[in-house]
Amino acid sequence: MASAEYRVLTPERVSLQYDVAGIGSRGAAAIVDTLIQAITLAVVMAGLSGVTAVAGVSAPLGRGGVTLVFALLALAIFVVTSGYFMLWEILWSGQTPGKRLVGVRVIRENGYPIRPVDAVIRNLVRIVDWLPLFYGVGMLSMLLNQRSRRLGDFASGTIVVRERSSDIPMSATASSGGYALRSADATLVRDFLMRRSTMNPQLRAQLAGRIATAIAQRYALRLDDNPEKFLETLNL
Repeated sequence: MASAEYRVLTPERVSLQYDVAGIGSRGAAAIVDTLIQAITLAVVMAGLSGVTAVAGVSAPLGRGGVTLVFALLALAIFVVTSGYFMLWEILWSGQTPGKRLVGVRVIRENGYPIRPVDAVIRNLVRIVDWLPLFYGVGMLSMLLNQRSRRLGDFASGTIVVRERSSDIPMSATASSGGYALRSADATLVRDFLMRRSTMNPQLRAQLAGRIATAIAQRYALRLDDNPEKFLETLNL
């Protein structure tokens, strides 16, 4: 069973709290993503069949041509099944269309946003999680640990969390677009903005992404590609 909460302590010693996404929400996201993949594969296979038919009319394919067709088909299946998740999780900071629809996101164990290398690793291991059929190994792994992590999450050091809904009770000391920030969150954002000029640029960017991701998830706010700008727009 999944633990209801996952806490990360920031360098400022402020605890950021997440809700762990369980098998149910992750399964719902997987169904949506699988449907999109199936449609994409059908289009790719139809296109490949059309090209093969045209080539076969002009000249017999022969054994080498048939082998090439099967190789292209296998490559297409791999790219769509694994590349789909890699691409979206990199572009959407840990989300795919299915995850965004359901309201879950992949983050690193330390609370930082997922990196491209993390997305690649966790989705390459997805091949093992899929075995023997329909994520049998992955589901068993998720049932046997408190954070509902499949093997890909262990390999990449990631965890899947639920994004907070906007109806969470909050103690308002600051507001942004009608959302009230808890006093601890407002203090964390304010301290970062005041101290960022003294930080190492790389650590500054990492910490900004970490804080912005946590705030956006907690209050169901849209996070763009500029975490610092997002934090600046919070009316503290």
